[in-house]
Amino acid sequence: MSKPTHDDAVIMLQLVRTWPDEATNWMWSDEFTADPEQLATGRPPERAHANIRAVLGWYETIGTLYKHGLINEDLLFDWLAIEETWDRMRNWALAWRSESGNPRMYENFEAMALAQQAWSREREAA
Repeated sequence: MSKPTHDDAVIMLQLVRTWPDEATNWMWSDEFTADPEQLATGRPPERAHANIRAVLGWYETIGTLYKHGLINEDLLFDWLAIEETWDRMRNWALAWRSESGNPRMYENFEAMALAQQAWSREREAA
């Protein structure tokens, strides 16, 4: 991909303003759970539900921008721990995808995580 531009930086800074800070902090805390019983019902406690939706929604939005080439790949992948976040949230995303019957739910977040994984491997090999 091309070198990041000033416009790419502006997009990044706009995304920072919408960062789901509280939800992300919770996701990385010991309070976070991917409890199989809760996954089976798709019903985490109310606060957890809101936090999970906030993180998944934010990353899905960025994944959609990425999918359509509206954010620079190098800038994006250097900035966010997308792959690690997907690994943390995957069980919830896949459970809700299955429960909803919508195979496209959170697909852009998932695809972006896989792309970051490949991007990282390429840089390690170089």
